[in-house]
Amino acid sequence: MRKIWGTVKPVLQLLTAVLLLISLFSYAMFQGNFVSWFLFYTVVTLIVLITAYAMIPLGNFHVERKSGQGAMQAGNGLTVEIQIERSWLFPFLYLAVEDVTEESLTKQLPYQASKIIFYPTMKRVLTYSYTIPNLKRGKYHSYGVKLSTSDIFGFIKKEKFVSMPSELLVYPKYYNIEQWEAYEKHDSETSIALQDFIEDRTSIAGAREYVPGDKLTSLDWKATARANKLMTKEFEDYVGQNFLVVFNNSVPDTSFAVSDAYEKGIELVTSIIMYAQREQLQLGFWSFGKEGKRFPFGAASEQQKNMVSYLAQTSPDEANLFTKNLKKHEDEIPGGVTLIIVSVELTDDMLDLMRTLLARRVNILFALMDKGKEVDAWEYKRLKKLRENGADAYLLANGFWAESTSKVEGD
Repeated sequence: MRKIWGTVKPVLQLLTAVLLLISLFSYAMFQGNFVSWFLFYTVVTLIVLITAYAMIPLGNFHVERKSGQGAMQAGNGLTVEIQIERSWLFPFLYLAVEDVTEESLTKQLPYQASKIIFYPTMKRVLTYSYTIPNLKRGKYHSYGVKLSTSDIFGFIKKEKFVSMPSELLVYPKYYNIEQWEAYEKHDSETSIALQDFIEDRTSIAGAREYVPGDKLTSLDWKATARANKLMTKEFEDYVGQNFLVVFNNSVPDTSFAVSDAYEKGIELVTSIIMYAQREQLQLGFWSFGKEGKRFPFGAASEQQKNMVSYLAQTSPDEANLFTKNLKKHEDEIPGGVTLIIVSVELTDDMLDLMRTLLARRVNILFALMDKGKEVDAWEYKRLKKLRENGADAYLLANGFWAESTSKVEGD
């Protein structure tokens, strides 16, 4: 239908112009006064100008897009500069310019920021820029620059598309883990800050008796309570230690709280991968949802780029097939591995499977991402049962202490 209209429209415009001229000429002949002839010649002049405008080609343009690097970290701002150089000074009434990108990137822009209108000018080089203030993780494509103009009435339109395909990969945020920072917590508390969880679970080997000169911030209060004497945390050198990070790439719904918790889970997994790469640890990474992705054990430095690239582009589904997929591969979990499971939900099926793994003496660290009010009492109870069965289970908040489970479990 659009093609038919594109063919018929110029014919209708031409017929309209001819009928208008015939009508005005007849009117001027019958009236014969100054006003009628002035109106006729004015319209003739406009039609001649529009015809001449239609016959002049839009011309050639050399267009450049300058946006810096092809990979960035989420949360940073991106400034894009468009430079248009005209091969000859086309006499446009206006020139509309639009940087054409995929919809997911366009939605992150301020309203019509990638568009601009240049009015008549003698400049040969036209430049404008726009900024995306807060990039979200993902892989984005830019297609090119669209140039358009028309006559004063919009009868004759000219368009030109300059193809400039490019890609932008936005990596997830991650925390730069330097060393473990001690904090106090009671046995009943399972809600900790995301940064504290990363540093705690990747840096502590055990505890020893306190000796004068040790930092008070390194005291292990749980071990102190058990031994009835001051105990200090020991840090691990990570020689020969293996980690298997398993990410639940499915969500129960698409509410804002759940989506935000999912993104925090992505950040947690990315942080662990970046830490393992820097410390030259052996790392495996599995992601299970409707479709699974598995990165085999190996030096984290060798797989880091592929794993983080996957995390930058992945999106959740609501199929809830995590337990089924993990159970399918549970026999492939190596002995002596530390299993880190990151999820936005904790179901009965997941709890049963982790009990089975714990019975096989698999060391499990379970990170339940805090969904605020979306975390119901049943998930808190499952989290407590998981801890009672021997796993280190935590509810991870967004950089601050959340309420302890004892306040919400209804004990």
